Formats: sequence, structure tokens, C-alpha cells
Amino acid sequence: MVHFYSATLVHFYSALDIIRFERLPQGGDVSDYLAANSMDDLMRLRTSAPLFEGSYEENFPAPELVSRIESWNYIRELEITVAWVVDRLIPKESITVLFGKGGIGKTWLMMDIARCIGGGIDYLGYETQQAPVIFIDFENPLAVLNTRTQKLGEADNVYFWRVGYELKPPKLDSNEWDLYKDLPKGALLVFDTLRASHGRDENASDQMASIMERIKELRDSGFTIILLHHTPKNSDKISKGSTAIVDLADHILNLSRVRKAKDGEDVLVQDDADDEEAVYRFGVREKTRFDPHHIYLTLNPDRGFEMAPDPEEEAFKSMHSLLCNSGQLQKTEFAKECKSLGLGEKKARKLIDRGIGLFWKIDSSGKTNAQIITAIKLGSLASPIGSAELPNYPEPPPSYFDKN
Repeated sequence: MVHFYSATLVHFYSALDIIRFERLPQGGDVSDYLAANSMDDLMRLRTSAPLFEGSYEENFPAPELVSRIESWNYIRELEITVAWVVDRLIPKESITVLFGKGGIGKTWLMMDIARCIGGGIDYLGYETQQAPVIFIDFENPLAVLNTRTQKLGEADNVYFWRVGYELKPPKLDSNEWDLYKDLPKGALLVFDTLRASHGRDENASDQMASIMERIKELRDSGFTIILLHHTPKNSDKISKGSTAIVDLADHILNLSRVRKAKDGEDVLVQDDADDEEAVYRFGVREKTRFDPHHIYLTLNPDRGFEMAPDPEEEAFKSMHSLLCNSGQLQKTEFAKECKSLGLGEKKARKLIDRGIGLFWKIDSSGKTNAQIITAIKLGSLASPIGSAELPNYPEPPPSYFDKN
């Protein structure tokens, strides 16, 4: 890399040395060189440097465009850790859509999560990153918010900006929408609901794309965005409206009521169905740019949502024990070994992905990026355990999926 102080120096000096510095960081200069070398080293470079002759353009040709952009290996070698506002559930500085049927409990769920984020306390055992939370409410009457805040308890650093207040929140398609940029940077903004936050046609791709572009601008300004959204009348598994909403979001979460079928898959249950086996599934659906994850919840009418046992808990424990006995395994090998537990490869692969960070960790190795899986101690997200070290499992709580 060639560096010089200014091309105008040529006009003031009859001779100018060209000093070539090797292995400087991108954008570095002579001070970076001297930080790693001595002045004597610099003088030796100067002594051997050629004189500047000819035009500036001849000596310093413009680099090719490809040399000014980032290479595959540069990107690959970056050490970037995904930051989460709620560990494995809500990524930081992202656009997350939480969709579900009207009345299923999306607002109640997000109010409880907001309370935990504002206070920097765990949400049902999931670590949170403390941040101010602004609940931008276009739908709920004050009486509903009052009742739910009383049931959930006190909360610090959480604010409501609602349509019934003197200072009303601006619509996202209004000229005042960028007023949101004046909120504290790093805050979590919850729009309840996406449909009520603008006056556009939610089924028109071009109109929703323009709304999502404004939301992306808020995200890129340092905010984490949650959009509460409904489902269409004919399906509980997809979000309502234009595909531009899903396409331009980063993370899609769903809250639905389910029970476990004989094949292990979740089956949707109607909200008014009297099904003692039914629980609420909260987690990734449709799309994510991050690792997919979901949990199971029960709804206590006096306290809100509470954690329910994972219906695959026993399968996870068996897989974890198998991995402890086998030591490190490649992902494909692990899935095949799970046949001895009565699990098909397809289901095993799904459970392997869901168990990352809870029961095992996964690393890439070698030029082929083989995925190596190592068991971790339960309750830890980092510590691998040896092949001969078997875990001591706590007594599991009664499963909501066991018939009594």
C-alpha cells in the first residue's frame, strides 16, 4: 500500500520520495507504521525509496473497483456475535414481526417482555439486554393497559405512547413519522399493531414496501423494532397482508395455541377449544435471518404467560446423553446416531438445530466447514463436557402433553 501526505507537495518540492509501507491496516498511515516499527526502520525505507517523477496519476493510478470492496475471506474471518435483546428470541437492532390471531395474547406477551427488558431482568429464564422500551399503542384502551400493568407488576424504563394521549404517535405514512428518530437510540419500539400504525393498503406490495422502508430506516438508526401483526382469516400459520412485510423483516415470530400430535408435530388448536393438552407456541415461523428458536407457554389469567415444558424435552435429554457418550460428532453423524433413540433423521436434524445453545454447541471445522457438535453442561451456554462425563438431570416438571 502506498501512502503520501498530499499530491500538492509536488508543487513545493523539486524532489519527493515515494515510501511504500507494507501490511498496513486499511486506511492506515505512517503513524500506524511507527506504532509497530522504529524511526530507524522508517529512515531505511526513505533511503531506498525512489524519487517521484512524472505525474501524480502515473505514480498513483486509481485502484480497480474490486480491490476496494470486501473479499469472501475477509467477511468469513470477521468475529461477529449476534446481539440479542432477549436471548435467542428477539435480536437487537432488527425488525421482528410477531403475528398471531386477534385476541390470542400478543400484546400481553409483549408487555411482559417489555417489562423485563426495561428492568434488565430475565424473561422466563432467557437473558435480556436492558434498554428503554416505548410501546407505541394504536389500539388498546387505557382501561386494558391499566388492568394488565397491574397484573404484571411495576416496570422501569417502559413507556406508552398511545393514540388516546394528548401527544399522539404519528402514523408511519405521515410527514411526522421521523419524530420516532427523536426517541432514545438503542430503544425497543413496539408498534401495536402494524396495521393500525399506517393508512396504506396492507395487501399492496408497493405501499407496504414504502412503510417497511421507513421502519428499516429506524432500525438502521439503532432501534430494535417489534411489529405486532394479525393472521388472515383462512390461516393461523402465516402473517396477514403483502409478502413485502415478511420479505423486508429480519425475524418472524408467531404466537399460536397448539398441542402435540402422535408424529411429534405441533397441531393448531382453536382458542376457544377446551383442550387440556394445548399450550402456546412462541417462536420463529416463516422466516428468520438468525438461528430459529421457540418455546412453549401457558397462560395464567392473573399473571400472564408462564413457561410450559417443551414437549420434546425427553428427546433432547436422550440426545444429550448420547452425545456425551460419543464425544464430538459431525452433524450428519449425530442425526444418524439418533436412530438408536427411535428418532428419524429428519426429526433429529430439526431437534439438533433447536438444541443449539441449550444442550450442545456447534462449530465449523476445516475447509469443508464440517459442522462439529459438542455437548455442553446443562445450564451453560459455553462449557463443553467430556465424553465420559454424564449429566445429572433434574427431576422434570409434569408435561402438559402427558395424559393423566
